[in-house]
Amino acid sequence: MHHVRHWETIAYRRYTADRLSARETRPTTTYSVAPADREPLHERLHGLGAVDEQPGPYEAWRTKLSDGASQARAILYQSGKLVVSGHAPAFDTASAMIDAVGKKAAPKSRASSTTAATETPRPPEAEPHIGTDEAGKGDFFGPMVTSGVFVDARTAQILRTLGVRDSKTVSDRELRGLASNIREVVPEGQRAVLVLAPKRYNELYRQMRSEGKNLNTLLAWTHTRVIEDLIKSGLRPNFILSDQFGDKRYIESRLLMDTRLSGVPVVQVHRAEADVGVAAASILARDAFLRWLDQGSKTLGVTLPKGASPKVIETARSLVSRAGADSLKEYAKVSFKTMQKVLAP
Repeated sequence: MHHVRHWETIAYRRYTADRLSARETRPTTTYSVAPADREPLHERLHGLGAVDEQPGPYEAWRTKLSDGASQARAILYQSGKLVVSGHAPAFDTASAMIDAVGKKAAPKSRASSTTAATETPRPPEAEPHIGTDEAGKGDFFGPMVTSGVFVDARTAQILRTLGVRDSKTVSDRELRGLASNIREVVPEGQRAVLVLAPKRYNELYRQMRSEGKNLNTLLAWTHTRVIEDLIKSGLRPNFILSDQFGDKRYIESRLLMDTRLSGVPVVQVHRAEADVGVAAASILARDAFLRWLDQGSKTLGVTLPKGASPKVIETARSLVSRAGADSLKEYAKVSFKTMQKVLAP
């Protein structure tokens, strides 16, 4: 059986920390978004609770996400440029979703050279390290899955030869084959997958919201768990690499509360999936997400679609009419604002 760890076996409160400031201004950030990703991104922001506003001239859409007293606004222009502004934690939640598909534009101010100089460089992927990534965080149906993979020079070269790359650039069919290859190349003790099923996701998300926390708390917690699993198995990586999701200071206050004691540095970079270890983790996480979705579809006798599209809402309404709204807690992230659309008359 693959190294899969479920949320039910782990105590959450040990890893909670002080809440993030209710309203902390974030610098306006600009992305470029490929045509194929624009509408799916729009739908996933809706799934997080974003509400559309009237678009202006040359705008494809504009939407606003609220989180407590904070708000963030995302504006997509017809050129494909996406501009995000606002305050944390809403800004961080929106950025975590956009970072997965958008390419962040370099700042054009005079301070850009200083900013570039202070950005964390990407370490060589041939060095022994752990890469982590997640899947399913923007999908209404299915779990949120986080994976970690340990690679060294030999493993990195083999994975590259096999064509391992960011799972977002891989079709579902090819991804399943790549995941199988990764499991053959990377021994079980050097990879870990944590599947957070919808029922527990809903319970813990509700708990965290009551404590003033948001999605980024949950992301940092799951990344922490898979990293600790790997280090406790005896691995000694030179560093740990993950994508930037939300504010770095906020994440570092939670990430690796135990492993920090071992002296392993944590490196967070934008588009970390360019690293083969992170790419392998993204493929294993996505594969576990798809397998869970397939099993859920078989159990229900209906295909559970990905994302947060109108088809998702249609399917959810069908399930509610058949078994009641509470039945969705077993298969969907009911904390999504998508749930309000499902239950709307």
